Amino acid sequence: MLLAIILLALAIEKRHPLEQQPAGASRFNLAYMVIYAASGGLIDLDASGSMLAPAFIVYAFCMDFLEYAFHRVQHHVPALWAMHSFHHSDAAMNASTTTRHYWAEAGIKALSIYLLAGILFKTNLVILGMYGILGLYHVFPHMNVRVGFGRYWMLFNSPQYHRVHHSVQAEHFNRNFAGLFPVFDRLFGTHHIPRAEEYPPTGLDTGKAPGTLLDALTWPVRSKARPVP
Repeated sequence: MLLAIILLALAIEKRHPLEQQPAGASRFNLAYMVIYAASGGLIDLDASGSMLAPAFIVYAFCMDFLEYAFHRVQHHVPALWAMHSFHHSDAAMNASTTTRHYWAEAGIKALSIYLLAGILFKTNLVILGMYGILGLYHVFPHMNVRVGFGRYWMLFNSPQYHRVHHSVQAEHFNRNFAGLFPVFDRLFGTHHIPRAEEYPPTGLDTGKAPGTLLDALTWPVRSKARPVP
């Protein structure tokens, strides 16, 4: 809203200026505005009283969309896939696979989607805490259990739905990216609806996996994982 008002005001100034200013005089301020907004958030999510639930829903869906978008980029940019393939290299996927991510990925996400979320939203600690608790759900889709949601697959990620994403079978590559809400896969055509008893083997199709902690720490240069499509 603030950005729209400033752009409108600049248009008025251009037609009725007090003084003639050089072209692009506002570019620096507009660029800095993005940085400044990161400390406050462009969209103020009112989480008071009855607005807490809808504010949290908006925040959760927007964050999961950013996670979905970042996840797709991880599978299509070779340098990011070299790191992310460490997560996919687990042939025995289970609850502990949840935190099996290459160590540099946390910093990349902090400087990309989490920074963007900070620019977009002004949130309070209650919403952040609720989202942190919701994030614990990520353990469930990684579990080594025979659980799927059948016709309700779009509601939440499930162990069966996410197992397809970790599949070694080529037909499942680049499918089921969603972290929490598979509706994003449906919207962008990246979904594969698992058949009733479809629980494919997991891991990399190359069979590569870290043998030592040193392998894990230097995974992108040691793995020679499957190239991105």
